[in-house]
Amino acid sequence: MSADTATALLDLAAQAEKLTNPAGLRALLAKGHPLYCQALEDVRTHTRTQAASWSDQQLAEHAAAEGVPAVPGASREEILVEWVFARFDATPAAIAYQALAERAHAHHTGLVD
Repeated sequence: MSADTATALLDLAAQAEKLTNPAGLRALLAKGHPLYCQALEDVRTHTRTQAASWSDQQLAEHAAAEGVPAVPGASREEILVEWVFARFDATPAAIAYQALAERAHAHHTGLVD
């Protein structure tokens, strides 16, 4: 994930802390959403590239080592999806966007009202 993306989302979250105006918060969410999507895509691409040569068993072991145990009978795709989101949720970009979204929600707004 690009440091620029995370930095931009952190900046938006900091700006949101100074706002109570729903329209202003919605505008920050609108700016942040494409950055959030890009950061998620970066994590998805990195994780899938990393796991491409692994067997299903190796994938399950690596995911479990990062706190994402495979549900019995889970497919490779299901393990990858869970692992990508677990990894992404721990990134500064995801944490910043979550803070921004929570601030907007506290002031009764969101991307879709």
